[in-house]
Amino acid sequence: MKNWNLLDQFRRRVLPFLQAKAATDTEQDPRRTLFADDYFCLFLFTIVNPVITSMRSLCHVSHCRKMRQVSRAPVCPAAFSAGQHVFDPEILEKVVRDLAKENQGRDQGGDARVRQALAALTAIDGSVLRAVPRMTWAPAAGAGTAIRLHLHFNVFDQIPQLWPITPGNLSESKIMAQTIQPGTMNVADRAYGHDFGLLAQLREKGIEFVFRLFNNLVFTPVGPDRPLSEEDRRAGVVWDRLVRLGVHGDGPVFRVVRVEANGDVFQLITTREDLSAGIISLIYRQRWQIELYFKWIKMILNCRHWLAESPEGVEIQIYCVLIASLLLMLWTGQRPNKRMVESLQWYWMGMANEEDLVTLLARAGCKKKS
Repeated sequence: MKNWNLLDQFRRRVLPFLQAKAATDTEQDPRRTLFADDYFCLFLFTIVNPVITSMRSLCHVSHCRKMRQVSRAPVCPAAFSAGQHVFDPEILEKVVRDLAKENQGRDQGGDARVRQALAALTAIDGSVLRAVPRMTWAPAAGAGTAIRLHLHFNVFDQIPQLWPITPGNLSESKIMAQTIQPGTMNVADRAYGHDFGLLAQLREKGIEFVFRLFNNLVFTPVGPDRPLSEEDRRAGVVWDRLVRLGVHGDGPVFRVVRVEANGDVFQLITTREDLSAGIISLIYRQRWQIELYFKWIKMILNCRHWLAESPEGVEIQIYCVLIASLLLMLWTGQRPNKRMVESLQWYWMGMANEEDLVTLLARAGCKKKS
């Protein structure tokens, strides 16, 4: 606790990548007062500070003497806005990758029965982040503008694995096809299960999956149903069979498990022939873990307002959100809940000392590393 500081940890991880990268002429200009590490720290400070609600708000508070712990000098809106075109977001992406590796091996997420059946499980989904009308480079799937974060999420370790960032109108399944890794086991919702040709290609590449199908898709049973155990039936499985996909009966053959629960019907397509239907049902339920992570980074971390509106600025902000979430998980030993994040914010704002923070985190159920 004594020497721990989020910004110090962040800066310590950023600086080696900055030093290894050749500085541009713009960065070397002797008149420059805003440097890359300070610029990135200002983003991170805003993400964890609920008082700052805009870029102008951040620039205003940068004139406080205590803000010298964040940046070497006060920053004006013009300089901060220009920074998104000067400083490389790839530096932060490298930091995200390093922190994700540090957080590996926690094995704290997912159902115990699924962890016993699988070595690893990746949930895949996309989340739309609103954009402002002047961000014309990011058209939405419908009207307006939007950003889409395509996330591959390690369910067992509770960490992001891949995070492509695109305009909101790009297809989730196409981005998934370009980024999914061979040899992985993946779970995803209906947006990824409608392209039968893509499903066959994934199987040929050695990619395992459990995807949900739309309930109105046409397929033809191939052979008799697979027998169900009592455990399968308790999991809501109605039938388990091989089917040929496609209205013309010329599509690929896959195993499909039908589950009915709470009045809903789930038709789950999978490449795994060795797992019971009940386990297939449980695997699909783990997809909800990525939804919880999206909710956490959107609602608990302060990331509802864009500090920069270019593609590079958006990447910088999203990478800082991922870095903040990984630093907090690395320090607390778990994904902090809302009360834990509030406790840390009180500490960073000077309203709680170190002793108070220990007490608040303990009350919030934190498993902080000693």
